[in-house]
Amino acid sequence: MSEVKPVGFCFRERMQGPLAAGVDDPKAGAAIGRRSATFFVADLKVSIDDLSACVRDPLHRARLNGTATFPGLATRQAIYDGELMMYVADPVAGAKLMRYQFGFRGDDGKAYFLDGTKIIHTPSASTREQVTLYTRIHETKPGGPVWGAGVLVFRVRDLPAFLLSMRAANASRFRGLRTFLGFARQELATPASL
Repeated sequence: MSEVKPVGFCFRERMQGPLAAGVDDPKAGAAIGRRSATFFVADLKVSIDDLSACVRDPLHRARLNGTATFPGLATRQAIYDGELMMYVADPVAGAKLMRYQFGFRGDDGKAYFLDGTKIIHTPSASTREQVTLYTRIHETKPGGPVWGAGVLVFRVRDLPAFLLSMRAANASRFRGLRTFLGFARQELATPASL
């Protein structure tokens, strides 16, 4: 009898937006970055090795790979130790959080760490909430000194490419899509307090 392999799932996502060095507040960093036309781009591949386990996990964890780019800091630098936590309930905030975290090297070889959060007020989340990532770049490691901040977004015009990038492993694409999109739909329909 052959071993049943877990259903895996992956997709590609681009998060990009204005960001500025020397700022701790994402909104302030975005305003400065917009004026100076300095935009951070994260080209990401989100990978889930076991889709059923991810759905059961309260943190709904997935692995992040890809590249990070920001003028004067990083030019398509590979990210490492990347993790995405999806729809994590925060009853105090009355929202579900999408946490993007990964390390990358600057062009100068120094280590940086991106920590970004989408704040989604379910069950009536706006599209804006679902695509907006409040972001801080830390020096050296998670929780290190803040190097800069800004607001990245998933552009709605990238939605077709995002959907086309979705793939399943050890199952049909249809089965993977049905499971993942069903999970996302359920999370968006459920209040964070439950």
